[in-house]
Amino acid sequence: MITTRSARPAHRSLKALATAGAAAVVVGLVPAAAGAQASATAAPQSAEVTSATAPAAAAARSYTYLQFKKNKKDPSNSRLSLIHVRQISPDKTRSYVLDSWRAGSGVGDAKNAKRKVGQNACQKNAGWLPSGDYKIEYFKNNFAGTINGIVWKLQDKRCKANGKKGTKRDALFIHSEMKSNGKQGRTEPTRWDGNGDYKSAGCIKLKPSDIRELKGYRSDFPKPTRLYVS
Repeated sequence: MITTRSARPAHRSLKALATAGAAAVVVGLVPAAAGAQASATAAPQSAEVTSATAPAAAAARSYTYLQFKKNKKDPSNSRLSLIHVRQISPDKTRSYVLDSWRAGSGVGDAKNAKRKVGQNACQKNAGWLPSGDYKIEYFKNNFAGTINGIVWKLQDKRCKANGKKGTKRDALFIHSEMKSNGKQGRTEPTRWDGNGDYKSAGCIKLKPSDIRELKGYRSDFPKPTRLYVS
């Protein structure tokens, strides 16, 4: 859902990652749907891709996806990661965390976490987004609307209530608080004021500098088309 109204780990620069062939942190397991994508795009050739030439040489045999990990102790301090998957041989796939950022979803924070505020994925305009696999429908650099600027639009998703399909959550985005041109405004929701702005009505929110970093990876790596939420 669109918005209402905080430290990330040190990471390698985009230039360093490109030079090193994205040899960052190895991810344990690739989501099943992502693994299927790797099989579909893998080229039946080449045994090993050297790290120095990986981004260019493995472009046709690699992809990225986004992963959002909910934090029940503080939903406003959850994490969004960009994962790079490389098919380095017909039977070998490696996954790396290119970068990871603090992100929030829903109105929950550390102060109200014990009462599970914002942790009901079926609660529109308040709960965090439902867990599951999302298609990223589009990316916009200068989006203008109730939210603005850099956005990734996510598909609608029904929550699960008692094992059954519940409320359909819609108007879900990955976004920040900024004007449509990416600059900071003077009023909400175009001005980032601090940790309280990680809260949302369901969307995934990052601070402006972090969402610009996420956008920057589009220049050197395949563009993500899926989001996995857990």
